Parts: sequence; C-alpha cells; structure tokens
Amino acid sequence: MRNYLFKTKLLWFLILVVCLVVSIVAYSKLTSSKMESAAGSHGFSIFRWELQTVPLKWMHLLWEMYPGNRPSHSERYLIVKEYLQVGKKLTKESSRIETQLIAGGITEPANITEIVDDKVSHLANQKKILRNRAEEAIEAAVSQAATNNGLGLAFGILFPPTDFRLEEPPLILVSSPRNKIRLEESHLIENNIDFEERHLIESRAESDGKTSALVDNLSGLGTYPAFVSDKYDLRYLMRTAAHEWLHNYWIFHPLGRNMWSSPDMYTLNETAANIAGNELGDQAFEFLGGDISEYEYKYSKSETANPHLTRILRETRRETEIFLENGDIEGAEEYMDRQRWQLRLGGYSIRKINQAYFAFRGNYADGPSSINPIGSELEEFREYFDNVGEFIKTIRGVKSYKEFTSLLESKRKSNTIVKETPKL
Repeated sequence: MRNYLFKTKLLWFLILVVCLVVSIVAYSKLTSSKMESAAGSHGFSIFRWELQTVPLKWMHLLWEMYPGNRPSHSERYLIVKEYLQVGKKLTKESSRIETQLIAGGITEPANITEIVDDKVSHLANQKKILRNRAEEAIEAAVSQAATNNGLGLAFGILFPPTDFRLEEPPLILVSSPRNKIRLEESHLIENNIDFEERHLIESRAESDGKTSALVDNLSGLGTYPAFVSDKYDLRYLMRTAAHEWLHNYWIFHPLGRNMWSSPDMYTLNETAANIAGNELGDQAFEFLGGDISEYEYKYSKSETANPHLTRILRETRRETEIFLENGDIEGAEEYMDRQRWQLRLGGYSIRKINQAYFAFRGNYADGPSSINPIGSELEEFREYFDNVGEFIKTIRGVKSYKEFTSLLESKRKSNTIVKETPKL
C-alpha cells in the first residue's frame, strides 16, 4: 500500500512540475529587469531552492515507508508542537546573542563561536531533525480536511498532493506607480537581509522618481513544495498551509490559470484562498488535535480583532486615493507617513506605508488594508454553500471577475444564505 502511495505521489509530482512551469512563466510577467536590478545579489531563485529541497522531501518519504517509521495520528500533533516550541527557543536564543553582540558585550570571535555552538547549534539541529516529520503531519491533516470536503479524486486520491516546507519564505519586492495605487511588478528576494538593506533595495527601485517600492514579508508561497512560515502559532500555520495548497489546486482550474489575467482576478484568487484556506486550515487544525477555541478573538474578522488598525488603514487608503486623484503625490505620501506614526503610537509597528504597500496588501480583499468590494462579495458568495468544499469547487471554474459577479447575482436570485456551516 505504501509503495502504491509513493508511486502515486511521485506521478502527481512529475505532472505538477510541468504545470507549475506554466504558472512560474505567468508569474514572471510581474517581474522586470528593473526589479531584478534593484534586488541585486539578493534575488531569490525558486529553481535553486527546488533543487535543494525536493530531494530531502523524497528521502524522508522513502524513510517513512519502512515499518515503525511512520508516526501515529496522536504522535503527529506532539511532533508539530515540539517543532514549533524548539523554533521559538531558537529564535529567542538567536535574538539574545544578537543583542549581546550589538551591545558590544562580546567581541572576541572565539567567544562568539562558543556561544553559538552551545546555545544555538543544538536547537538548530533539533529543529532540523523534527522538520520532516512535522511537515508530514501538517500534510496529512490538510489532506484529510480537503478529502472530507469532497476535493479528492477516486479512491481517496488528492490532487495535487499536499506538500509543504516549513521554512521562512523569501521576501517580496513590489512596486506601484507613485501617482496610482496599482501592483505593477514584483520580485522575490532572499529573507536574510536587514532593514537597512531593505531600504537600499527600495531606494534603487524608486530611483526613477515615478515608482513606489516596498520589500514586504510573506507567510507562505505557492511553490511545490509550498513555503509555509513556522514563525506563527499552529492554527495560523495550518491556515497558511491550506491557503498555499489551494493555489496549487486552483492552478489546474480556470480560477488559477487566469490569476494573472487582470488585477481583479489576482485579488479574487488571493481572497478566495484566504476565505477557504482559513476554513480548511481550522478543520485541519482540529483534525491534528488542536483546540479551535484557543485565541478565538484573535482569529475573528479584522474589524473585530483589530478595529483600530482596520479603521486607520482603510481610512488611509481612501484618503490617499483622493490625494492621488487630485494629482497631489507628495501630499499623499506625507499623509501616509503621518498615519503610519499614528499606528505606531497605537502599538502597530508597520515599517512603511506607501502606494506599493496598499497595492500589494490590497490584493487580499478581506484584509484590513483593502477597500475592494471583492472581499465582501466573496464572503457573501461563501454563505450560499453548505460547506467550504462546495464553495471551492464552484469558484474554481471562474474565468473572469465579470463571470464571478454574474454567478453571485444568480445565487442572490435563486438561493437563500446558509445560516450555519456544518463542522467536521
């Protein structure tokens, strides 16, 4: 049986590689030599990363085929929890050492090496040992949630198979025109750069005087395996994993293939992945053994969980649009910077708010920085379905935003909203 599963997953992987080449080509349309030049030597190569990562994933899969190596369902939850705890300890120790170095308390290279070896290397090795098993546990939970929602093929086969890499994703350099909020270009860059280097990259991208640029963080990336950041709590991690799997799933359907055909379709795809990914991720979280009631307030809608942040960001977006419509670019930029400082006083540390910030973050129309109606439209559309699986299977066939709005209008006329969504 395990040999069959291995061969099946290998076959799907080979098929997926071919299809993902198409998606990478489409993604490259957002990338220009200008962004590459601005990134300099910090550009991130998906191809090199795949060469380094994929063999490790398949070696672990082969290892798990041997009797006794595959963890039980109850063990999986403990493995993931231990992995995340070790990761937190590693981050804490690394920050402590960095603080010591900055303060000048440790200056001798020999002493630095000793500290790193004693405090950090051990934790890093522990994390490395646990990673593959933690990834397998998360893959199994998301697979179960997707299958339970009717997203699998015959004989319980899920395509594409879930495949995640618990690793900090690359950063993304995005740009927008200064006179209009519109995502224009993007380029992946390495995540091991400090804030000073981020500023230098942004400055190079903005050197023409017409461009607004931002180096922003990602919590996940729909490569294969998909990047999933391990810097957050388990519930958020599961939501991110489900979100990225949906991108891989939709690339085989009209919604995914048309993702880059227009700004509206890009926003539709990302927002649908947020809405459906949150539900699938929560179900996977429960399947793994998590308590969904933990931090419930934290995971409510942004208007409830972060009312101050949401109000100011949306207010800022609306007012900025007015400044730009009136041709006052400098006024818009001064206003955005004042609003950023207001947020910092409220406890929200946003490094930079500019046109590029809203152009990128606004693609997630259910988020606090968006005023796009696609968010509320998709949330309404979801309410017409008994379960998230039916929502996913319906939205996957959408080829354009116009087609989606027609589908929504049809639902409004012929259906009543489902008040309660059954849980697994």
